[in-house]
Amino acid sequence: MLELLPVPAIILGSLAYAWWRKAYLTQVMVIANFFIFLYVFYLGWSGSRHWDSVIEAYTFVPGRIADPVYIHTLVTSMYMHSMPMHLIGNVLILYLIGLPLEERVGSRTWGIVYIVSGVFATLLFLVFNLGEEVYLLGASGAIFGLGGALLILYPRDRIPMLLGPIFSTRAPVWAAIGILFVWETVLVVLGVEDGTAHIAHIGGFVCGLFLAPMLASKARKEREKILDFALLRRMVIKPEDGLLLDKVENETEPDVRKAWLEFFLKEAARCPKCRRHLAESYAKDGKNPADGGPIRCACGESYNIWK
Repeated sequence: MLELLPVPAIILGSLAYAWWRKAYLTQVMVIANFFIFLYVFYLGWSGSRHWDSVIEAYTFVPGRIADPVYIHTLVTSMYMHSMPMHLIGNVLILYLIGLPLEERVGSRTWGIVYIVSGVFATLLFLVFNLGEEVYLLGASGAIFGLGGALLILYPRDRIPMLLGPIFSTRAPVWAAIGILFVWETVLVVLGVEDGTAHIAHIGGFVCGLFLAPMLASKARKEREKILDFALLRRMVIKPEDGLLLDKVENETEPDVRKAWLEFFLKEAARCPKCRRHLAESYAKDGKNPADGGPIRCACGESYNIWK
């Protein structure tokens, strides 16, 4: 039915746009969630007879998961939201947690954590609600997965975050996300029934805790093995350039790390001998130093930043 097409079209179209434009997945997911909500809201507001069909087609219900026709709801339910405040709350936290994580680990790792955590959260909800005709919808399970990943990888970093009614521009990750997880655990233990799938939140969070280190470990080992940071530090003059190099050293996603390295070499790095900007000689020999080529300064010195 034609009324079912906009939802998968928005999901697939947003992912295609992110790949084409190299856009942040965090921002793309926020926009996709808004568009899908507006479409479903319009169907309900206009009294369309197709509203029920769309809800049934894309929302997860434990009682019907045995039917392979509904297997896609493990993913599409992450894009469905019940009320405006449900949507706003989720996309706000998605942006506050998701963007700092994506900047640190890259879009590919971010996307894997988001989707896998969301699916795992849904499956855990299924275990606790086998055969029941209850609806599960919303991105919160996947968002908690991102939170778990950020907490385990960067607990001491500071991010903008809501701490209850207070908005902090520099909240420590361990406090902002750790306290949220403890609160969710308390609600699950107490068996609070408030219409929120707290057990799915726990599932997503735990999945992110275990998944993120595995995804980041290989890139971290490669980073420690091949880049000569002692040499790169000798190319730094200004303190702000040293902070830029810190981004290269702390990055775990290879593509993002390479982009930071290229930016450092073009904009900040100076010859340790004559102090000229190495951008003047950047890749003159036809091979990008960020890919393993040497850097030859105009003064005659040659540097290989790879061990």
